Amino acid sequence: MKQSQLYGQIFIYILTIILISFILVYGYNAVQNFKKRAEQVSCLKFKNDLSNAVASIISDFGSIKRKDLQLCNAYTQVCFVETFESPNLPGSIDPIVKDSVLSNAGKNVFLIENIAKESFYIGKISVEPDVMCIRAINSKISLKLEGKGNHVLLSEWRN
Repeated sequence: MKQSQLYGQIFIYILTIILISFILVYGYNAVQNFKKRAEQVSCLKFKNDLSNAVASIISDFGSIKRKDLQLCNAYTQVCFVETFESPNLPGSIDPIVKDSVLSNAGKNVFLIENIAKESFYIGKISVEPDVMCIRAINSKISLKLEGKGNHVLLSEWRN
């Protein structure tokens, strides 16, 4: 084997290693981006399902509906805040939730991991007590929605 052939093979091996490395890094990044997008879609689905459930029953006075919702994977509980009347805030709630309510940010649903991470508005709701937190079981929660004509009374569905 000639010296030039040996250098040529080394160049091919180095080029192959670099190419395989680029492919692996690109593949890893693509999978990570796919996971992030799937989580975002899961959270958007939760928000839309909850908002649609409230909107569908708000004007149907006296009607009761059970709604099972799949929560985003990272979150462990959901807190609902009274927005039909002024809420009385207990001292033991998450400080981010408390600040949001006191600053009239207009948010009434808070997704909590260790602290409140996301919040949004789903319409006029009433909860008892004025801040009700539901812990997710296997990333799912069950809600009881009762139409009151101009707002919805939310509570946890108990079996």
